[in-house]
Amino acid sequence: EVMNVAKYDCNVIIQGETGVGKEKVLSLIHQNSERHGSPCIKINCATIAENLAESEFFGYESGAFTGASSGGKPGYFELADNGILFLDEIGTLSMNMQSKLLRVLQENQFYRVGGTRQISVNVRVIVANNVSLKELVDQGSFREDLYYRLSAGIIHIPPLRVRGNDLDLLIQLYIDKYNEETNSMII
Repeated sequence: EVMNVAKYDCNVIIQGETGVGKEKVLSLIHQNSERHGSPCIKINCATIAENLAESEFFGYESGAFTGASSGGKPGYFELADNGILFLDEIGTLSMNMQSKLLRVLQENQFYRVGGTRQISVNVRVIVANNVSLKELVDQGSFREDLYYRLSAGIIHIPPLRVRGNDLDLLIQLYIDKYNEETNSMII
């Protein structure tokens, strides 16, 4: 499923509980996509202060606000141009910020904070959340239109407790890794 989604240049939602390997899936998509030679910018949305979110995502021009760098600053979308922007815990973003993200996904353009020049980007957006985004839509805390814009591909990663067959593979992987690191033979 991951390899199939990787070859299509579409936005993707990766869902699963904390610790199931969402970033590993992102890495597989990036490595096997046409964007593999371009940047993959990883952002944890839960760590971005609401009052800084717009300038972090879209950058800012010189003098846009008190404390702004004199040279301005590119945002995440500019940094990820022609590559992938991974937004982990996207469900924590405010409705206002979700609206701004939707606009960029629709138009592939934005303005830096304090800017007057429209900036065009070509970015594949991959998002992850540990709570189903569809559930957040149903609760009214995530924009339905943004959900549908992101959901061209949806990958659900079940927790290990329901993937019992994977245990033997993981155990062998870690035994091999430990044996190689210590130059010993456990099993």
